[in-house]
Amino acid sequence: MPASIEDRLALQELAARYARAVDRRDFVGFSALFTRDGVLCGPGYSMRAHGEIEKGIRLIEQYESTHHCVHQQLVDVRGESASGETYCVARHVYEKKGVKRKLDMGIRYQDEYRREQGTWLFARRELVLDWTQDLPLLA
Repeated sequence: MPASIEDRLALQELAARYARAVDRRDFVGFSALFTRDGVLCGPGYSMRAHGEIEKGIRLIEQYESTHHCVHQQLVDVRGESASGETYCVARHVYEKKGVKRKLDMGIRYQDEYRREQGTWLFARRELVLDWTQDLPLLA
């Protein structure tokens, strides 16, 4: 069923808040975007519930900075639940052997959402990695 404009905007904002929380290192705010039993998973990792998600996302601190650019999103709303796919390009700056590098990732998030007390949250978010590119960062 096509989503209402209000639901689409709320789910787009949820994806934008996710990206901002990662990039600003707002780990408590990040985990609050998930339901209490929410799951965040991807290649080689799986985190469940707020405490585990908040602890696990801190691994992003290995990068000097990140920049997540959220692109198109398609959603299917079914009452108080929804599913969708969100595209993202994520940039990660780090240093290796004295050289600054930039790791770019082409990501498709496979999302399950649940509306709780009028607010959309991630019930499950799976990161599907389509491609990566790791290059020296030019000044």
